Order: sequence, then structure tokens, then C-alpha cells
Amino acid sequence: MTNRLTGDITAANALLRVLIVDDDQAMRSSVRRVLRLDGYQVTTAGSCAEMLGLGNLDGFFAILLDRKLPDGDSSKLIAQVRERAPNTAILIITGHADMDSTLVAFRQGVDDYLIKPFEPDTLRSRLGSLAELYRMKLELRESESRMRFMVENLPAGAVYVDRETLLINRAVEAMTGYAGSEIGSVEAWFSVLCCDKSDECRKKYQLVKEAGFPDACVLPITRRDGVPRELELAGYRYDHHEVWLVTDITELHNAQKKLVQSERLAAIGQMVTGLAHESRNALQRARGCLDLLELDLEGQSEQLDLTARIRRSLGDLQRNYEEVRDYAAPINLRLSDWQLVTLLQHAFEDLQCEFGGHDLRIEAQDGLPPIRADEHRLKQVFRNVFENSIAASGCKAEITVSIDRQRCENGAHQTVTIQDRGEGMSPETLARLFEPFYTTKQSGTGLGMAICQRVIDAHGGTLRATSKPGAGTTIHISLPEQTKP
Repeated sequence: MTNRLTGDITAANALLRVLIVDDDQAMRSSVRRVLRLDGYQVTTAGSCAEMLGLGNLDGFFAILLDRKLPDGDSSKLIAQVRERAPNTAILIITGHADMDSTLVAFRQGVDDYLIKPFEPDTLRSRLGSLAELYRMKLELRESESRMRFMVENLPAGAVYVDRETLLINRAVEAMTGYAGSEIGSVEAWFSVLCCDKSDECRKKYQLVKEAGFPDACVLPITRRDGVPRELELAGYRYDHHEVWLVTDITELHNAQKKLVQSERLAAIGQMVTGLAHESRNALQRARGCLDLLELDLEGQSEQLDLTARIRRSLGDLQRNYEEVRDYAAPINLRLSDWQLVTLLQHAFEDLQCEFGGHDLRIEAQDGLPPIRADEHRLKQVFRNVFENSIAASGCKAEITVSIDRQRCENGAHQTVTIQDRGEGMSPETLARLFEPFYTTKQSGTGLGMAICQRVIDAHGGTLRATSKPGAGTTIHISLPEQTKP
């Protein structure tokens, strides 16, 4: 039984190399004989220079290092050894031990300490423990290497997490537009991808992680090209390691929202169709009666002022009715080539008669090509945004517009950024900005921005807003240069 156990140990140690560094030839020889009996491959060196002259120190699983050598002190040598052989165990052997030097050695990264003279069995036991630890670390590195290989070559999005370090595969790089080195840590992942929502998204991730990833975590991100996306992160955790399976659910989420919106639009359209005829007739009868009443009240300024107010209110009702009808109606685009700068200028000029005294500054990249778009619909979007900026800015609005061009997988896009210096919006208002029938104004239907979103969606673009109370509002509109009819 003893012979079999000894044979197993010798076989297990056959691939393990040990370096003995000691200026005492007799010590090197005796230790070498003992270790060879256990199957280790042994190399010796008699000085610091001889040891450092050896090529690959990382090829040794352990280095037995005499504390005092003729050409140097081990305390100065340990740092060099650690740099060249970070995974190698260091065992100091010395006949001059004291508490201070022992503590210093352990702080430098020494794994064990032996006092001369020592029994061979003590050395074998200590080295055996280090060998077992080395094998476990080697197995762990091999396991991590296999995991990294799997993550890198998965066709789906995958991220391997080692404490705070991330290894990102090509699928995730394609989803985000960023190289792995740019989002190579947990901190960079959230700060770069989640932007101003990084703290909120990280808290959401931490809650799911601490619970053991029972559910997927949905994170809103912004790609390198400025396009917002939604990623679903399903995590698996063991020890300080994690694996994230990452799926871009933007299209799925948009399809679900469009389905809900279609059902809502169908209900609104059905209601509007039923009311259309009678509502129009009722408004026409009311206007006819006002015309007759104004003839009877000719010369009575106070009463005529009241009828004028009634007429304006009827006009408001008519506009509200038309806005609801437009929201429910299908959007059919009439596409032609247009410069965005031209459409923005025309939209702002349309408002000058009603809202004068406001400033618009447009900054655009040189040589921007035209885009395929519906002139009327885009001007409707820009007018709505400008009206909101003017309403939020008070007496004199200062509106800044920038136009940039980006290239991405599905073709070139142009992004229009419209920024005002108005009162801004609360987080609640911002979250509901594109919600139909939601408004903070005393008049209106709350459909303006909802219609804008439908128009931009019909062009294959995206519309989003950022705002802080007292810091103004910024509207981001991204449009493909070639809208598909």
C-alpha cells in the first residue's frame, strides 16, 4: 500500500520542476536527491546571477531560495522573481530567522519559510502542499481558459466576468459598437454604455446579482453611434466569476410596443370614425349660429368679444379633433430628397408669424447629403419640438440645432439634436413625454410628441429626449438617409 501511494505521488510530481538556489553545494545536492525521489525535476543554482541567468523562471512550480547568497539578499531578489514568475511558489530556506525578516518576506509574496537544518520529511510535506495548491491553480486557469474560449467563440452575445474585469465576445462588440478594451471592466460597462443612467442600471444589476440572477436584467444602453438599444442580460455566477448571456431585445420590445399601440390606435380610430360625422356637423351648426348672432349684435363690442371667444374655442375643439384623427390615422410617407437644414429653417419660419422674437442657430457638418423623407411630416415634427422649446423658454427662446452624420451596420444616419435653455422637465414628465394624451399644459390633447414619435418611427428613425429641471431639454432625432417606403 505504501509503495503504491509513493508511486502515485512520484507520477503526479513527474511534470513539476523545482529550482534550488543555495550557495552550499552539499545542501543543494542533498535536497536535490530527496526531491528526485518524489519525482520532481530539479535544477540548481549557486548564486543570484546564476538563477537570473536561467531563461524561464515561470516554468518552475517552486523555487527554494536561500535567504543569504554571496551576490545578493533574497529580500531584494523576491520582487524580480515575482515579476518573472508570478505563478511560481517561493520557499525561503535560512539558518538566520527572525520575526521582522519573516514578516517582510511574506509581505513580498513568499509562500513558505523553512529554518535550517530541516528534516527531509518536513521539506517534502511543505513542498507537497505547495504542489497540490499549484495543481489546483493550474486546473482553475485551464478552466478559465476554456471558459474564455467558449465566451469568445459563442455566436450569441456573451461576457465573462472575473471580479471587476470583463471579457467580451465579438457578438457583444457588434451590439454595442465598442471594442472589448473600451468596456473591459464592470465600471466601464455601465459608465460608457448606460451614460446618464449608469448608477440606476448598476443598482438594478447589483440587485439581480445578489439574488443569484433569478431573472434577466434589461439595461437601456446607447451604442457608439448614438442609437439607443435595450439589452437583456441573463447571468450565471460561481465564486467571483460570472457569465452574462446578452441579447439585444430592442426589436422585440419595439414590436411589442407597436402591437399595443396598434390595438390602441384601432380603438381610437373606431371611436373617431363614429364621432366624426356628428362632431363636424355640430361644429358647423355652432359656427352658423354664431354668424347669425354676430349680425344681430353689430355695434355691441362687448357681446361681439364674447362671440369671438366662442369662435376661438370652437376652433380649438376642431384642432383637437383633427389632432386625434391624425394620431389614429395610418402614416403614409411621400418620400423625396431633402436637406435637413432646409426643413428645419422652413419649420422655424412657419412659427415666426405666431411666435416672433426667438433665435435659432443651426450647426451642421459640411457636405451633408440629402435624406429621403416626407417634407410635410418632418416639418410637423420640427414645428412641434420648436413650439415646446418656445413654450418652455418664456419670452425669448434660444434654440440650438446640430446635425451630425454617422455610419452604422444598417447604413448612414443623420442625427438632429435640438437643445433649448428652458425650464426643463421633471423625471416623471420626461418618462411620459411620448405617452399619448399625457400633457402638463392647460390646453391641447397631449398627442404632439406621440405623433412626432410615430412619424420618426415611420421613417425608420429614433426619437428620444434628455432633460433636467432648470437645465433645458434636448431632443435627439436619428434618421436614416435612405428611408424605405
